[in-house]
Order: sequence, then structure tokens, then C-alpha cells
Amino acid sequence: MSERFSPEQQQTLALAAVFQAAQLADDIALRGDCDPRPFEALIRGVMALDADNFDAIYSQPGLLRDGLSLLNRSLNKDSRGASLRPLNYGLALLHLAGRLRKHDDTTSILRHRLLALEGQQAHFGSLTDDAFCHRLAGIYVDTLGTFRFRIQVKGEPAHLQDDNKAARIRALFLAGVRAAFLWHQLGGRRWHLLFQRKRILAQVESIDINNL
Repeated sequence: MSERFSPEQQQTLALAAVFQAAQLADDIALRGDCDPRPFEALIRGVMALDADNFDAIYSQPGLLRDGLSLLNRSLNKDSRGASLRPLNYGLALLHLAGRLRKHDDTTSILRHRLLALEGQQAHFGSLTDDAFCHRLAGIYVDTLGTFRFRIQVKGEPAHLQDDNKAARIRALFLAGVRAAFLWHQLGGRRWHLLFQRKRILAQVESIDINNL
């Protein structure tokens, strides 16, 4: 249990992690790159398979700041000067996570593939290496990519056709689904976004972004 955040705030930050992954994926699709620090934090979250508390998964919640801001804007329905793409990606990741929870066999395959990768982690320079991202992307394709529902990514064709950049986007989507699983474990539900918007917004506003 985190001592820094209440259970409701932890739930909100897990949801922010979903939208952080969506925002970074959009950054790569448009610009070809993203902020490396939150990228690494999200990838570490994917590999924290048996973590039993929020802090063990996201030890630097300040790196979820952009996701929290995106969530705040969407709950306030403030789309001025902002694109709906990352918001749509975030909602799609929540949907994918819901589909995955209904497929125990696919969930089992995903877990075993990540455990195998965890055992090989020492062979990679870092979690943000292209090679490591390609391994995560392969796991995404072989599990979540088998569902009929697909996330349609929009951006610059040159970036989307680049294998390394495409792998990073898929790795981020895997990270987003991992965050969505945590959000669900902490009590979050998709219908809350429709019917408990004010409650979630109150939790977002209770978290001091500048002091994370």
C-alpha cells in the first residue's frame, strides 16, 4: 500500500498511466520520438509482474504527469488545442484490457511470455533498447494482437512504417494494458468514466501534479 496516496488516488494514477502510454504512443507516431523517462517508467511497470503494491509498479508517479493532465482535460471536456487521438488510444487500451480479462488462455500466454523475457532481461542493455522493445512488441502482437479489436494508429507514415518506432508504440500499448489491469484491480471500471466523472475529476484535482 502506498503511503503517499490514498487508495482512490492510486486508482486515479493507474488510470493516468493508461493515458500516459497513449500520449507517448501518439508522440512517436507524430514526431518519431517521445520523452524517454516516462517511457522507461511505463516499460518497468510491464515487467513488474508480481508487484503487490502501487509504488512497486510506478515508483516515480511524477513521470505520469502528462497522462494525469490528459485525463484532467478529458474529464473537463476541454479539448481546446488538443488532439483526441491520445484520448481515443487510452479508451481503446481500457477496452483491450477488458477483452483480455475475459480470455484466461491469452492472459496466461501473456504472463508466461513476460516471465520468460524477465529471465532474459540481463542480456539487454536496458529496458528501452530497440531489441527489448521488439520483444515486447512481439508479445503484444501474439496476444492482444489476436483480438478482432485493433487500435488504429494515426501519424506520419514514415514513423509508422519504421520497425523500431512501431515496436515502441506496441510496447507502450502493452504498458497501457498493464496499467489498465492495475486500475481494474484497484477498483476502476470503464463505466466510472461515464457515470462517476466528477468523482474521478475530484481525485485528479486532489493530486498535486507539481509535487509528484
